[in-house]
Amino acid sequence: MNASISLKEICTPNPICVPTHALLAVVLELMAANRISSVVVVEGKRPVGIFTERDALRIIPELLNIQTTSIGSVMTGAPVVAPLHLDFFEAYHLCAQKNLRHLIVVDTEGDVYGIATDSDFIKMLGFDVLSGHEIVENIMHKDVHTLTKNHTLNDAVVLMLKSNANGIVIIEADKPIGIITERDLVRLGQDHASGQTLLADMMSSPVVTVDSKRSVYFAIEHMRKQKIRTLVVVDEHGVLAGLMAEHDVVKRIESHYVYMLNTIIQRQADDIVRIRKELDERHVLSAVLHESLGVSLIIADPDRKVRYLNPAATSLFGIARESIDGEKLERLFRKANMPVEQLLIALDKVQTGESYEYDLAHQIKDEVFELHVRMAPIQDQDHHLLGYVQTIQDETEKKHSERKLKQAASIFDNTIEGIIITDAHANILSVNPAFMKITGYEEDEVRGSNPRVLSSGRQDQAFYQRMWGALNTTGYWQGELWNRRKNGEAYAEWLTISAILDADQQVKNYIAVFADITSSKLAHDEFEFLAHHDPLTKLPNRLLFNARLSHALSRTKRTGDLIAVLMIDLDGFKLINDQYGHQSGDRVLEIVAERLITHIRGEDTVARLGGDEFVIVLEDVTSYEGATDVAYKLIEAIAHPMMLNDIAVSVTASIGIAFSTMADNNPKVLITGADNALYEAKNAGKNTVVCAH
Repeated sequence: MNASISLKEICTPNPICVPTHALLAVVLELMAANRISSVVVVEGKRPVGIFTERDALRIIPELLNIQTTSIGSVMTGAPVVAPLHLDFFEAYHLCAQKNLRHLIVVDTEGDVYGIATDSDFIKMLGFDVLSGHEIVENIMHKDVHTLTKNHTLNDAVVLMLKSNANGIVIIEADKPIGIITERDLVRLGQDHASGQTLLADMMSSPVVTVDSKRSVYFAIEHMRKQKIRTLVVVDEHGVLAGLMAEHDVVKRIESHYVYMLNTIIQRQADDIVRIRKELDERHVLSAVLHESLGVSLIIADPDRKVRYLNPAATSLFGIARESIDGEKLERLFRKANMPVEQLLIALDKVQTGESYEYDLAHQIKDEVFELHVRMAPIQDQDHHLLGYVQTIQDETEKKHSERKLKQAASIFDNTIEGIIITDAHANILSVNPAFMKITGYEEDEVRGSNPRVLSSGRQDQAFYQRMWGALNTTGYWQGELWNRRKNGEAYAEWLTISAILDADQQVKNYIAVFADITSSKLAHDEFEFLAHHDPLTKLPNRLLFNARLSHALSRTKRTGDLIAVLMIDLDGFKLINDQYGHQSGDRVLEIVAERLITHIRGEDTVARLGGDEFVIVLEDVTSYEGATDVAYKLIEAIAHPMMLNDIAVSVTASIGIAFSTMADNNPKVLITGADNALYEAKNAGKNTVVCAH
């Protein structure tokens, strides 16, 4: 498998780090708040240890005081680290070899750069290997450790330490009713849980389960959605069958790759057997002299001296055939500036009757060629070595194509944007995991259907006609539209559709890429609302009030209707704020706002200008007395007692009124008039109404 991804590209950068003197209580709080399975312990920026959920097992049985215990005394020291440019597959095998679930990534200075976990390896390898081909039953642990709800926390911790288990399942009548995992112990350690507490009082319940016959792909997705790393496995009757952890998937991937390598080795061995059976010396010479193979062929005698190169090999090494007779094979490689380390290993292997193959990079001027070298023995019927046959295949284009295909597949599977691929008739051929996550539809549910199954009905026929018109004309369309998830929920998306043409410039496929922008639209709408409304009472703020007042006054210029502005200030509000706190004061403002809205018409406007000051615009007022009557009704409504945490409090209100006729329909003059009238009402003893003159 070609390694084209570095550890830097898959690890989580800037992990949470703590110094060795950090208190255990602080570390547990960090892990719980961030829902992480480990923290890196550092001195300066250098990693000196790691503290994982597994380490948290010691907190409860050892009765550690988390308020005084330093993390340096309980961490796992001498952590395994890897450079950030380490090849991804080498990092994976390092973790598999050392049975690690966390790999600390360091930069060129040896400082902490990031951390790679089982989740990262599953994301890059798991779907490739296990998608649809493996079921949970084949991966799960069948020897599950169980307890009942009447056992204690100490019982669970001791059992987990003794059995090296990821979790303990709590059962009742052979069915799982709860689970205690390493992550739970972080939370329980943080809460100073007693080791004598019954599991019934602290287990995670209800327990998340998966049927043993479901695919591992489904189980991985289930764990991701539930944000857990361990699944309880049950049979068709709901009886406990096993336990499957994220790390089990990583180990299964490892065994899968070992199987793949063994298969390749066996195939090579079969090829050698076939060659031994089919080729004698004359067959070999005949094949060597065949110049149309498109592969560089080299024959060497038992002393490793070159005896023949075909034209392709001559071109590769840049040496005339006449000048190489008797040249040592390794010297030939050195003359061409090719590395000889693997060549020497191959020669030694072939001398014992084995074949050997490897890849090497060969640079000619500014161009690098990726070559695949294979060497096999030439033997007689008694297995005596007669020489070496070597083939060198230029796989530069093949490897480049493989990388591009792998990158495209990785993007398709791992991008957060949903992707739909259809045929020329817009029937769905394939969708990616992000599509399934966004829409709620599985691929099998939509394959063969038209994407209109997602339609929300918010766009009319004319919208789609314009969209298809652009697609047919330019082969491209981009825009915003609303669709509907499987559960019926509408969502907004930003969609890009491109037409893929064949050699005859006819549409072969359509590719649609979309992003769920619902949250950003809702955030924009909320921002728009808050820009014009008071965050506490949700009433219009000063900006919106001024706009509505100006609009109402411009309308009265045409109709001649009377408008009244009521400026309201609460009496005794500061005393409530001082005596009961700002939270109680805020609740008073909310109640007053509700009472004001209840006692005015829908066409009128209630706004909060700030503090305990409100203002009302009454439109189409029939008389001055009518506005004054409304003001007194509002005073009466505001004065009713309010309950704050079983305590009755009350406030009164002073109101100043100004009419549009008094201010010549000028908004500023009108507001100033109402404000001056309010000032007079306050001076007149409060809890009253004064009209501007």
